[in-house]
Amino acid sequence: MTPPKPWRVVASKFLLKHPYLRVIADTLEHPSDGRRYQHFLVDGGRHAVAVVALTDDGNLLLTRQYRHGVKEIIFDLPAGRVDSDEDFITAAARELEEETGYRAGHIEPLTFYNQFPGGITTGGWLFFAKNLVQTGERHLDENEEVEVVEMPVADVLKLILDNRTPDGSLMLGVLFARAKGLI
Repeated sequence: MTPPKPWRVVASKFLLKHPYLRVIADTLEHPSDGRRYQHFLVDGGRHAVAVVALTDDGNLLLTRQYRHGVKEIIFDLPAGRVDSDEDFITAAARELEEETGYRAGHIEPLTFYNQFPGGITTGGWLFFAKNLVQTGERHLDENEEVEVVEMPVADVLKLILDNRTPDGSLMLGVLFARAKGLI
């Protein structure tokens, strides 16, 4: 079997341009036989960060909020978009403090992932944080209502393995931290 080759972009058109989102229609051509098809991409513009934060007493800091994409109130990780002028680790530390009121004494990268590489151009950096200090300073966006929940690691793992959360960052971040022996 011949290994796959990248298809060529022979035309590209923006179907939607918005400060937070662009929808692109690319016409792709196969490099060997010239077949063409139209492929649609969603470009979020900026990557995201999410933080698996471990308290000194062995709990994980989760956020609980309404997520309109699934139309549910769900558990997820402190997370958000990376500002254009910041690096990923700075963004992760900022989002952790803004959403939870905790500052990390130690923060390290876990992994980068793209949940849907066939159709979305941006992905997320996952981080692990510990040595947390509660500042009490939360700075939520005007449309955010975020409950901070401390949950034992075993309970979070059960939540994930019982399929009681749709959040990919929560699942992947906690399982990565577990696999690396951090939690």
